[in-house]
Amino acid sequence: MLSEKEAYERGRSAGIAAARDPQWLLMAESVMDWARKSYPASAELDYRKEILKLDKERMSSGLDLTKFPECKKWVDVLRAERKGFLDGCKDEWMMAHHFNWYWFVSRRLNTRYVRKSAPKGKCTGVWFGYGNEGPMAGQNLDDLVRPFQRFNPPEKGPSGKPFEKITPVGSASSAVLCDEEPENIFPVDVFEIMPEDIKKLSDFVDFLYRYREFWGPGNIIFADSEFNSVAIEKSNCRMGVRWPKNGASAVTACAYLTPEMNSFKKERDRISFQMRGYDPVDNPDYVFWEGCERRYRRLLKLVEQESSKTPTLQGLVSIMLDHAVPFPDRICLAGEKGHRLDWEANWTLVSSSSVLFGPTRRTLWWRREGHRPIYETKPFLIPGEGVEIKKEWIKGTRLENGGQV
Repeated sequence: MLSEKEAYERGRSAGIAAARDPQWLLMAESVMDWARKSYPASAELDYRKEILKLDKERMSSGLDLTKFPECKKWVDVLRAERKGFLDGCKDEWMMAHHFNWYWFVSRRLNTRYVRKSAPKGKCTGVWFGYGNEGPMAGQNLDDLVRPFQRFNPPEKGPSGKPFEKITPVGSASSAVLCDEEPENIFPVDVFEIMPEDIKKLSDFVDFLYRYREFWGPGNIIFADSEFNSVAIEKSNCRMGVRWPKNGASAVTACAYLTPEMNSFKKERDRISFQMRGYDPVDNPDYVFWEGCERRYRRLLKLVEQESSKTPTLQGLVSIMLDHAVPFPDRICLAGEKGHRLDWEANWTLVSSSSVLFGPTRRTLWWRREGHRPIYETKPFLIPGEGVEIKKEWIKGTRLENGGQV
């Protein structure tokens, strides 16, 4: 866990960066505008006031240290980080938004105000604990197109440093309309307070389950120092666990495949349809969520096929950029809509596939440019520090044709 001094400095640096970055406010306004359109029953709320109100409510709620003894020092560390952020940005609302917006959407809007339509699928993560060049990870960022957003390739490729603790290696958004609200609402970063002696994934999963009200929702892959992995599917208060096949794990968005989470989500889905007067099948959310589940099952099939042999970087790329089948089953998105009443559509905005360790570590990195899907562009080739680019790596990348996409 950070010291109070370290937490203050981290908060101050983040606050200064937020105050100086014009995109910070643009993004804050953009997500609030998205919420007003998505949750029409909340349209009369003053989101700024609601965030400030929730911030005070959470900070005054307290923690039961007999249940959560790892948090004994956390309260002071959190207060130090918040003070640092406020000192850096000089704006109480910015601080409240920074620390609470995600929680506000998942634990207030999703639970108390039924959305107009389901949040569209965001992101895919894939992990191979071994391959012909070593462990590999792939990550897609899927989201709405926001004209002010710019995506630049990373300056450096994979560092090659070994994992010193259990590490997230892939993620995707996933949440439930009409979800449950937690009893415990005090802000806790479970990954900050996790004891350093937790090294086994089984112990890690037990820890996350005990703290399940404090984190998520979302689907996340974690890997340990020996490259073993586990996929966690998380709602506000519930958690499903999927252990890997052949050393590989994968997650995508807006669906759960562990049986108990799948059943819970579908039960809540039906409640949301009833509350909105929707036909149980002919509605945008049913079509979208069914598509997400099909996409998830295809992803696991592709990953299982690749892991049944010796995985390769090109095999990983083929999964991340998959468009061999029509939407919604395909992995890589290109602005498709599944129902006639859909009012928003996602694109895969960024995709990366990386060899993480060893002398050939490198990243292939794509971004959406213009109106073309990313699989119609060429990737940036980004070697790890000190890694010499091999001639055979250049084919098909931007280095091959002078930067043309």
